[in-house]
Amino acid sequence: MKKKGIALKPVLMVIVALLISIPGLWLAISRLEGKAPVLEIAMESPFIGAASTVGLSVEDVGSGVRSVWVGLWVDGQELALVQRSFPSAGFFVGGSDKSVHLEVTVSPKSLGLADGKALMRVVARDYSLRQWGKGNQTYWETEIQIDTQPPVIELISRAHNLAQGGSGVAIYRLSEACPVSGVAVGEHFYPGYAGHFEDPSVHLAFFALDYRQGKGTQLAVAATDYAGNQSTSSLVHHINPRSFKKDTLNLSDTFLNASMPGFERFFPELAGGSPVELFLRVNRDLRLRDDDAIFQATRQPQREMLWSGTFLRLPRSASRAGFADQRTYLYGGKEIDQQVHLGIDLASTAHSPVPAANRGKVVLAGEQGIYGNTVIVDHGFGLFTLYSHLSRLDVSVGEMVDQGAPIGNTGMTGLAGGDHLHFSTLIHQTYVNPLEWWDDVWIHNNVSTKIDEAGSK
Repeated sequence: MKKKGIALKPVLMVIVALLISIPGLWLAISRLEGKAPVLEIAMESPFIGAASTVGLSVEDVGSGVRSVWVGLWVDGQELALVQRSFPSAGFFVGGSDKSVHLEVTVSPKSLGLADGKALMRVVARDYSLRQWGKGNQTYWETEIQIDTQPPVIELISRAHNLAQGGSGVAIYRLSEACPVSGVAVGEHFYPGYAGHFEDPSVHLAFFALDYRQGKGTQLAVAATDYAGNQSTSSLVHHINPRSFKKDTLNLSDTFLNASMPGFERFFPELAGGSPVELFLRVNRDLRLRDDDAIFQATRQPQREMLWSGTFLRLPRSASRAGFADQRTYLYGGKEIDQQVHLGIDLASTAHSPVPAANRGKVVLAGEQGIYGNTVIVDHGFGLFTLYSHLSRLDVSVGEMVDQGAPIGNTGMTGLAGGDHLHFSTLIHQTYVNPLEWWDDVWIHNNVSTKIDEAGSK
């Protein structure tokens, strides 16, 4: 028995050694892990303005985040912006925070920094026992440009005479490159573009005065540089107020029974029901869907002016409805709806060929709800023309068309009571009066002359 007991001692010693070494091995593996913290930096641009915010996210799922340091290296000196330490959950566990997020605000003036170049540096450490307990480190550095001065706007076009519901053009020069600039008309904003003139600092912006914007509407050129500094400069302007025609449309059972079945596919839940109820859904809800599709098609205009001269009108046509007519719909002698007609209806002989009003690129061609078969042509810098209720389409999306090129034929597709062309003009996403763009004198006085004069400066 004694010899047997002696033989068990080495086994017990091995077991004890294992019990001691396994936690040590686990500690060595877990607390000496070698993965550095993962660092994500959120900067809109490398430009720092009067007050810019940089977002920092640090993640370390192994040992937890120990510390984050953020600083600037300017003119040979280091300036600390943030020094944050995060708590430990104990020697065997590491850091309490596996991920942290910081918002670092950089205000150059309060820090006594002048405009110019600098280096932004970030150091993040974790709770690993590596580096003699200092942990794994992640280092990040990037060059930044401190810019606290707003851009200078020089107005080149001087007088801007506008009609309510009409169009205008502004030409201006910027002292520096700006990702955003254009004309603010009340709450609407119309972007400007460089590239039309030899001088790259000169910008051109077509803008609109919505039919609801009359006297008292404020107009200004606005610019924001890459550091977020903003400038505005008021436009000298005169607004001619306009009143728009009020029109009453009586809906007959004959019209509703003939036209509404074709719209049941848009509202299947109303199929076989009241034609009046379906009409209201079409005239309101489907109209909104169609307008959204039109706005989507006009979101990214060509950054060059594709058109020239006066825009063409449907040949040998008569106007049947005007721009911004205030329409009241009656059924059985009672008012059931109101809408605004944002175009001009032109009637000629049935299935008359429709020419492109001017040179441009087709951005929409197909059926579009209440508008029926529709084509939209992009003429550049935010100017578009729209052709609706066509009986056929002769163009496709992406196609370039010259002025006068056939794009289709008039018809009565969509919510049309007879064969005609619904023609609209848009500046970006605002409908404007087409009459101006059919007028050679108006284009000469308000657009061409300004552009020509700016090109000679």
